[in-house]
Amino acid sequence: MEFKEFFSMMKNRISDGADVPYFFRDLVAMITDVTEEEWATPKDPSSKLTKENTIRSYAKRGLSKKFAQSIVYRLSPEMFIESLNTRPHAAIALLAGDYRSYDPSATSDNIAHKLAYCFIDIIQRAAGLVPKDELERQKLMQQAHELKIKFGDYLRDEAENVCAFPGCSNSLMVADNGKATPVFEVSLIDKTKEPKIDNLLAMCPQCHATYAIDDSKKILKELQGIKKILVAHKQSMKLLDGMPLEKGIIGVIRKIKNMKEKDLLDPSLDPKDIREKLDPDENLALYRTVKNYVDTYYVTLKEIITSADKRGEIDYDEVQDQMKAIYKRLKKANKSNVEIFNEISEKVHKVSLQEDIYCQIVVAYFIAKCEVFDAITE
Repeated sequence: MEFKEFFSMMKNRISDGADVPYFFRDLVAMITDVTEEEWATPKDPSSKLTKENTIRSYAKRGLSKKFAQSIVYRLSPEMFIESLNTRPHAAIALLAGDYRSYDPSATSDNIAHKLAYCFIDIIQRAAGLVPKDELERQKLMQQAHELKIKFGDYLRDEAENVCAFPGCSNSLMVADNGKATPVFEVSLIDKTKEPKIDNLLAMCPQCHATYAIDDSKKILKELQGIKKILVAHKQSMKLLDGMPLEKGIIGVIRKIKNMKEKDLLDPSLDPKDIREKLDPDENLALYRTVKNYVDTYYVTLKEIITSADKRGEIDYDEVQDQMKAIYKRLKKANKSNVEIFNEISEKVHKVSLQEDIYCQIVVAYFIAKCEVFDAITE
């Protein structure tokens, strides 16, 4: 089935008289988690059509490749099925009747499922992704099943239960009836290479299914980059496993969270120049982030920690030694400054279970205190 036929059939049964542009938007919203603001639907460069005319042209001649590519990794058959099943039963029955000329097994009970995957097939083909033949598809399914058994738990943990495909972020765990169930697949990154652990990623089922028929070198490169980041993060976490961090830091972070602007002490009382530790020309984003935290919180945080130490709520010397030890271990592993900042912040987060932003403020403080990062030498 082509899109113009699919669109005509759907509009005839469930549009409630809406015009073509309105119903087109509704149909795309049903099958994706993409907001209209995100749509990559610029004017057609060959005809200079307005947006509304472009949408009308899609209904007549099919989806453009560019538009299809912009949504192909954001497809959600579940959303489409759920939405379609809320329509009047009579409309569902008519759709089933219409679709029987393409699939005689269509019924009112299964038509939502069939139309969802028909629509996905249309979008994938429009995007230039050619579905595998049945034999190849079964072979890939068997391979994915075997890889999931062998590497699934490790890869899901590596991805921290979030789909590793860029821009997706779907959870790989679904809670249902009080039970958490893993919902994911294992995908080959480079399909021309062996299915080894460094060539595999955990993805949500939809991204896995789409990437299985996508040979884009651009996406391959993105996935290889993501894998490197995930591997580096897991290595860093392993390096820091077992390294203690004074739990008194939790109370310090809570005080930061409850702080009001009037509570901040004058930073000029103890100014810090972090250029001695971080070169803005090497990583401006990290430099500005740390500088902002230090300029805003350093003097106040110093007072909070010193007071907590006097009251016996935290062992300040021990925290300093621990921070320095954590930094040295990461530095010895040749981690970049950004990785070190992020991993120490993550360590503080795991100990305190507080939000990342407050953990980063604490790490910035210890950068200014010279426990994290060495002074830059000329």
